[in-house]
Amino acid sequence: MASIHPASALGQGLRALASGQTAAAQAFLERALRETPGAPETPAALGQIAAQRRQWAEAEAWFLRSLQLHAIQPRVWLARGQMLEMLQRPADAAEAFVQATLHQPGWAAAHYELARIRRELGQRPVALQAAAQAAHLAPQDANTLQLLAMLQEEDGALPASLATLDAALLLAPERAALHHNRGVVLHRLGRHAEALAAYERAVLQGLDVAEAHYNQGNTLQALGRADDALAAYRRALARSPLHGLSLYDLAKLRWVLGHADFTAELDAAELAAPASAVPPSLLGLLLLRAERGEAAVAAFRRAAALEPGNGAFADGEGQALCLLGRHDESCVAHRLAVSLAPEDVNVLGNAARSFYAAGRAAEGLALAERALALAPQHQHALALVGTGWRLTGDARADWLNDLERCVAVLDVEPPSGWADMASFNTALAEELTRLHTDAEAPIDQTLRHGTQTRGNLFDLDLPLVQALKAQIGRAITAWLATRPAEPGHPFLGRRSAGWHFTDSWSSRLRSSGFHTNHVHGHGWLSSSYYVATPPSALREGSRDGWIKFDEPDLPESVRSSLRPRRMEAPQPGRLVLFPSYLWHGTTPFQDEAYRLTVAFDVLPD
Repeated sequence: MASIHPASALGQGLRALASGQTAAAQAFLERALRETPGAPETPAALGQIAAQRRQWAEAEAWFLRSLQLHAIQPRVWLARGQMLEMLQRPADAAEAFVQATLHQPGWAAAHYELARIRRELGQRPVALQAAAQAAHLAPQDANTLQLLAMLQEEDGALPASLATLDAALLLAPERAALHHNRGVVLHRLGRHAEALAAYERAVLQGLDVAEAHYNQGNTLQALGRADDALAAYRRALARSPLHGLSLYDLAKLRWVLGHADFTAELDAAELAAPASAVPPSLLGLLLLRAERGEAAVAAFRRAAALEPGNGAFADGEGQALCLLGRHDESCVAHRLAVSLAPEDVNVLGNAARSFYAAGRAAEGLALAERALALAPQHQHALALVGTGWRLTGDARADWLNDLERCVAVLDVEPPSGWADMASFNTALAEELTRLHTDAEAPIDQTLRHGTQTRGNLFDLDLPLVQALKAQIGRAITAWLATRPAEPGHPFLGRRSAGWHFTDSWSSRLRSSGFHTNHVHGHGWLSSSYYVATPPSALREGSRDGWIKFDEPDLPESVRSSLRPRRMEAPQPGRLVLFPSYLWHGTTPFQDEAYRLTVAFDVLPD
């Protein structure tokens, strides 16, 4: 760009703008616009004035005009991106930030803004890349390190996130949010005492917000301090009475503690905020999970009366009516839900299930196929399409759920230092049992008459759990190497050179316990590893406590024609692998001994 003469209208306008004389600057710049219409600095400066006046659309137009005159202006690209963001155009803002980084690759601020907006858009891999570049360029900037740590945590890179947070705290030791975020990472690593200390430090430094107390409650739960956890959730609600996660998790905790009035806080929130759909919708969801159909229907209808255009509430009502066996009404509710949320994959899937339950297989299959077309790797949609194919006699059902090629039963080798899996499992059972502290199963999980651990089991720094994780990893890699590659197959077609664990947990069932038929929405490959098994499950001729495959989650009237196509005994030391979309559940057992398992999900890299 040409040099600017200080006596020119443009030069005087820029000096006036720099000294805060906005009105004078605008007059000079408007004159400059007439005298030198080709100078890109003039519209860029007018854009700055419009932005100061919060005239976002006008500012964006000026910045665009400047860039049309001269594209290589990284600071103008950044400013335009900020205006586009204010105008609720985040995707366009991201593209503007990209241009800023391209025109000035060494500018940390541009990479930071790009990382931030990509994260908001849900584009986490590219956001992480941009944040890493920003941190490389500005390693002493606490804001950049804080963003990088958040993205690392969301990506599951927990040790890296903790190291980044520690570096940020050296720069800004009094920043409460950094201590809070450190607590989140430590909690996920299973270092709960340290996590609690980090949360307490954050609160002492002034972070008195609902989210902080909520996360503290989660860690107190993990430490087995249920009463303190309840108090933390209630502190969160005192600061934000409609904080949905606190309302929901408080009720869930009270459920596992066996409190008969586990919905009391939700009931009170609904009375206190009768115009909000949050309490009745959460109440409906919890009552549905508790299989209290009538009350769930009523709650969802109250929520829908407040927000009649919300498809999720009609969807919830449809699920509750299906639970009650009121299938015609369920289909009516789900038709409404689909009309309100025609591209919501979960709504379409739940509607498909209602139509299957009502004996309307063709209509249900059409909905399931719509869901799968929208999300080709959605595990529940895949399961529902397979169910529709079975119900309608479509041969593709056997191709999808090929139980010979897609299910494995493997005996895991003992870790180094252990003579056999029996002795290892005995010690592992003791380590896992210390994690099973609840009185009841989580309300939103598939097990009945048992308990399940919280968080990601494989993230915990427990020696035997980590030893098992390593042995399972070797078994998975070896088995996957034997699987044929079949492009287009939802399981075999997604096989890649690498894979990684996602969710992991332990379940412990007591007498009469079982898992309802379900699929795993967060995986591609899922599992059950048997640590301890009740003797009744291994008696000759018994199938108590066995895992069963390809029996869908549908009422008995429909399920009677879709019996399990394969069952496997829960032999200790054995690992069963299967596609995450494959329906599976277990049969109940009667025994004083527990059925103890480790389960996990895997995704291809």
